[in-house]
Amino acid sequence: MTEPAKPQPTDFAARYRVLTNGTRQWLSYHFAEGRITTFGRQLQRALAACDAKLPGSGERFLRELAEVRYVPTRDNPDKWRKGYEQLVQKLAEILVSRVILEAAWPAGTTFQIEPANPVTGGRPELVVDTPNRQWLFEVKCPSFIEHQERRAERGHQIPVRGPIGAVPGIRADATLPRDNTLKDFLASADTKFRDFSLKLRTGILVVLWDGYIFEATSALSHEDAGLLTPNSWLHDANGRVAFDAVDGVVVLNHLEILKLAPQEQPIRRDDPFTIGGEGQPPNVWCPNLGRGDLDPLVAGRRQSWTAGSAV
Repeated sequence: MTEPAKPQPTDFAARYRVLTNGTRQWLSYHFAEGRITTFGRQLQRALAACDAKLPGSGERFLRELAEVRYVPTRDNPDKWRKGYEQLVQKLAEILVSRVILEAAWPAGTTFQIEPANPVTGGRPELVVDTPNRQWLFEVKCPSFIEHQERRAERGHQIPVRGPIGAVPGIRADATLPRDNTLKDFLASADTKFRDFSLKLRTGILVVLWDGYIFEATSALSHEDAGLLTPNSWLHDANGRVAFDAVDGVVVLNHLEILKLAPQEQPIRRDDPFTIGGEGQPPNVWCPNLGRGDLDPLVAGRRQSWTAGSAV
């Protein structure tokens, strides 16, 4: 009796060339026929790892990558920047999804990508449904090119709202806090997580940042103004905006890795689609109102997502 043929791994590079109809797009160089780059192979492995745990997810991610259109910087510098930031956002979603899908979840766990919240209509990035609890994840990567350029040009940086920002003249030559960016990320995640189901739930926002990780941790956890603290600067008619559906934020110091890897300027030797490893500083867990440590299942597989908590 003939053995059934084993399923063959998807050739994601070939699929990308089909999806982009041979036009020049962001990953065309990395997925070129007959000369796939190191980054292209790493991305293919990440897509295959997601697909192995959640069939169809690799193809879904690939389609989304193919939809990020390339515009040459000489034609429109602004569109080039926005397109590159969109690309990095998609790479961040692949990275985080791979880490979550490969974690050691209990038997009977199922996964969904972007299921609709039946009450709010919001779609969290990934839902992990274990026998006893649901884990909801949202992945965000801020726009970064303009901010990094502005930060490099200015002489001061104000990491958090407070009296120093009121010093006459200081704001003119200062990089201001990115707390509005974090506020928008929290509001989006809160809408997607709230009332998702009747099951016990944990909602986690994952934010990628660069080496200036204090920008995010200060905006979230600074005791005088942090968005996740009792002294948050953000209030509405009902008082402090609590973002109760978000149990906490994982800040991954991984933005620069994903920014430079497609440019073939790697800042670490191993796979950019893994967490931890040589060349990556610690990541941070910022609990909402001090709710405690990150669950060990989420903290990572083999390597911890975090090396400590925000102060």
